[in-house]
Amino acid sequence: MEDEYTREPEETTSEDDQRKRLEALAESLLKKRDEAVLFRAASGVERRWKEDQEVYDSFDDNSGGGDMVDYATGDAYTKGSSGPVRSRVIVNMIRGKCETAEGRFADILLPVDDRNWGFRPTPVPDLIKGLTDDRPVTNTQTGETMVDDSGKPVRASDIAVVQMETAKTKMRAMESEVDDQLTECGFNGECRKVIKDAVKLGTGVLKGPNVVKQVRKSWIPQKDQGGTEVHILETVEEQQPASKRVDIWNCFPDPNCGEDISKASYIFEYDEILPRGLRSLLGVEGYFEDQIMAVLSEEPQRVSVSNPGDKGVKINKTSIGKGNAYDKWEYYGDVDRDDLEALGCDCEELRGQSLSACVVFVNERPIKIQLNVLDTGDIPYDFFQWSQVTGSPWGIGVPREGVWQQRIIIAAWRAMMDNARDSAGANIIFGEGVEPVDGKWELTGKKAWMANGEVDDVSKMFAQFQIQNNQKDLQAIIELAMRFLDLETNLPLLFQGEKEDIPDTLGATNIMVDSSNVALRTRVKIWDDQITRPHITRYYHWNMQYNENPEVKGDFNVDARGTSVLLARDQQSKILANTLQIKGDPRVDNEVDWGKVVRELFTALRLNNVLKSDEDKKKDAEKQKEQPQKADPSTQVAKIRTQGELQKAQLVQQSDMAELEFKAQEAERQRQHDKEMKSLDYQIKMMEFSQQSGMKLNDIKADLAKEASKQNLMRDLADKKTAQLTPPPIEPPQRAPAGEAFQQ
Repeated sequence: MEDEYTREPEETTSEDDQRKRLEALAESLLKKRDEAVLFRAASGVERRWKEDQEVYDSFDDNSGGGDMVDYATGDAYTKGSSGPVRSRVIVNMIRGKCETAEGRFADILLPVDDRNWGFRPTPVPDLIKGLTDDRPVTNTQTGETMVDDSGKPVRASDIAVVQMETAKTKMRAMESEVDDQLTECGFNGECRKVIKDAVKLGTGVLKGPNVVKQVRKSWIPQKDQGGTEVHILETVEEQQPASKRVDIWNCFPDPNCGEDISKASYIFEYDEILPRGLRSLLGVEGYFEDQIMAVLSEEPQRVSVSNPGDKGVKINKTSIGKGNAYDKWEYYGDVDRDDLEALGCDCEELRGQSLSACVVFVNERPIKIQLNVLDTGDIPYDFFQWSQVTGSPWGIGVPREGVWQQRIIIAAWRAMMDNARDSAGANIIFGEGVEPVDGKWELTGKKAWMANGEVDDVSKMFAQFQIQNNQKDLQAIIELAMRFLDLETNLPLLFQGEKEDIPDTLGATNIMVDSSNVALRTRVKIWDDQITRPHITRYYHWNMQYNENPEVKGDFNVDARGTSVLLARDQQSKILANTLQIKGDPRVDNEVDWGKVVRELFTALRLNNVLKSDEDKKKDAEKQKEQPQKADPSTQVAKIRTQGELQKAQLVQQSDMAELEFKAQEAERQRQHDKEMKSLDYQIKMMEFSQQSGMKLNDIKADLAKEASKQNLMRDLADKKTAQLTPPPIEPPQRAPAGEAFQQ
């Protein structure tokens, strides 16, 4: 049976004709490879990658790299020239920035409890219009109105709803199928590698779907002849799509693609293969055995690029000893239809003079040719650029953005170390005529010096000069460079755990974090456009073409939701937590489903596992129905609170009454005491007056009683008004009523 994934070439031409066409095709495609290799080398991007890697690893000419080996060329670093001894210390700010950017970006983009993509049914205008159509549906053959099982007429909107639900069911099945395939190949892990490449060197490459063979092992229970159940190991080999990260050093796209890799007409991928790996391909369908045998009989060749002076870059091909790995090149792009048919590829169902194909070269020989596994002809490579460069598929990463500030920080740090060393001790100047007794010109304690007879003043023979310490000035340069580094990379120290410059208020902190997330949100959108949407779309096409399950097939679009869902999750968790504080307000409770609020909050906090499932909630509801009705907890709490307040008020009232009664009793006792004291004072005064005047006490009492009655009579007469008999001697200014004198 023909392998539908590899499209085994049919033997329809003679071997000689096939070999000639194969050689001609190989020559044509290898010219394209040389063109792509030369263009990338001449563009300067490889030199930039080497410099960025050195910045990331904190290597430079003065950092002690003489003991290291260049990872790209294999050459040893040359040691610096002999000169003044200078500090070679390194403070690596770039690596921390890269790790922060990588972790922050991957944490938002690749959550462990959700996926950053999805499908949605393609909107059909007639279907959307039918959702609001309430007209009854008639049978086209009989002309009668269609009815459902209950006898009600079927409306057009009912059919549209069923069709929409069917499309959503298939959409969810397709999502589950693609999600399983991505999980099997470790998609999130490969994406993290791509993100690391993009952060460090500016570009990350993701390849897929690649068809890989997957071996599934399962133990199947069976019964032997005696009826005993035993488990038999069953091995099933399946072909599944998979994705993988590709090293950017091994990618050579079409020079004319510009900054959009989807516009590339071809792309080459470099790899190495050992002789035993080649021998394992013998007999595998789709591979040319004669070409593989020819490769095994040859010495491995290496393709490299050199720059001989002013002549520009050129391709060099050198042979190495047998037993070493061979160069392997994979070509993805268009191939003439005639060449493919001559080499045995089945192209009857495809249209066009050139078709998308894959050609594998080893040691400059094509060992495999097959049509693109996808009938859409898409090249299975996606490029993600951390910061885009106009006209180039290669972006720039964090080391390139902050390289100058990193150099300033290192230079200032080394200058600070040199200055600290120089200013640690004074420079000593010795005058002529003194010398150490021990013959050693060094300063130590209790050292003896000898002066000749011509020296008059020994104190003038020694002088010291102190070099100024400039630590504060150099530290200010470092701090300014670090501020510029934060601005240029859009990665403040707050994201790295530094708390020194955090604003005092939560609102100001959120504003600063949101402003720093602007660049991050932009890159999430770029990831959606450059990776998620095209990559998942190819998985959709693969399943539509090869998946045998009809329940997953439908007309869907890829919904890249990295920005809309994942990036806003952190902010949503804070907002939802604050929203729960207003629960209990009747105006809010009538409008809000608090169950959904709680679920969204726990989802944002990635605590989905603690939430009850729908089945558990149904069981709890049934248990509550079986149990006697309980009062509302809030009502019970309010009742208990009211009773407590009432008891408290009663106790306060009783306490106040007791206090008032006590105060009244005290006041009455005080009045009695004052009355008795006044009576005693009165008696004492009377006795003193009696002694002074010689009057008896009874006479004094009689006089006092007479005076008291007189005063009472005068008071009574003053209150009673009588008619005036004689006119007053002087009439007051005001006029009194008739028959009365004016009283004022």
